[in-house]
Amino acid sequence: MTQSLPAIGIIGIGQLGLPVALNLLQAGHPVFGHRRSPASAFVQAGGRQLADAAEVTRACEVLLLCLPSESAQLQALEGESGVLAHLKPGQIVVELGTYSRQFKLAQGQRLAERGARLLEAEVSGSPPMVSARRAALYIGGDEALYQQCEPLLKAITEHHFHLGAYGSAVSMKLIANYLLTIHTLAAAEAMNLGARAGFEPMKVAQVIAQGAGSSTMFAIRAPMMAQRKFSPAPGPFTTLAKYLELGQQMARELGCATPLFSAAVPYFEQAIAQGMAEQDISAVIELIESQSQPR
Repeated sequence: MTQSLPAIGIIGIGQLGLPVALNLLQAGHPVFGHRRSPASAFVQAGGRQLADAAEVTRACEVLLLCLPSESAQLQALEGESGVLAHLKPGQIVVELGTYSRQFKLAQGQRLAERGARLLEAEVSGSPPMVSARRAALYIGGDEALYQQCEPLLKAITEHHFHLGAYGSAVSMKLIANYLLTIHTLAAAEAMNLGARAGFEPMKVAQVIAQGAGSSTMFAIRAPMMAQRKFSPAPGPFTTLAKYLELGQQMARELGCATPLFSAAVPYFEQAIAQGMAEQDISAVIELIESQSQPR
């Protein structure tokens, strides 16, 4: 007799939560979800959209939280229709959202006091990478619980790493996004240099991607820069803004020298100030071009 897969609940079926949910549906899990607006792609794939966080919590065995901000997290947790009021003793909760470590630990404590068993699973990768199951999950929490949840995590992606206690994964995520920021600006510089040297932009993207000078961000975003395909945005400036702030805070607390990150951050902040917040961060190339000298 085939053992049925556990029912999964996911609160936050947005840019990141949707591909996570679709991967779980494809693996055969029943998936219940909630978001404040319609989630037609989720429903069309077989997911069940419920009215509020309480209904999702009651319906599932494992609850995933994938919310974009600390305020959205608090709204999902609190009140009569929130998660905290409806948790079952021993229910597994996996936190996918990225917040400050202090906030994450504080909310984790509240969940634990209501009987939840907690893991954090920080996602490193763009939504298309999640869809292709090429993203990485950085896991924090009890190792025995991590091992219990491995089949679920493998349904999302094959690449996951247990890093230690709850709260450790967010630190690794900030390191990853620290590099993402630097590598994206470096890709923009290289693409601008190649174009001004007389090469067709897509040729630069294709050639450099195959050599020692490439990076994951170059391989993903250089073609976007070449095609000027900045919308719809798999990784908009407005999403990166949170990581810029948290990354700077982490570096200050640890006393780290940050010459490249400190040079890169103002470009992304300037893009937001110029009204580019909803475009993909690959559009930073427009700032590099505008600041280059006329030929």
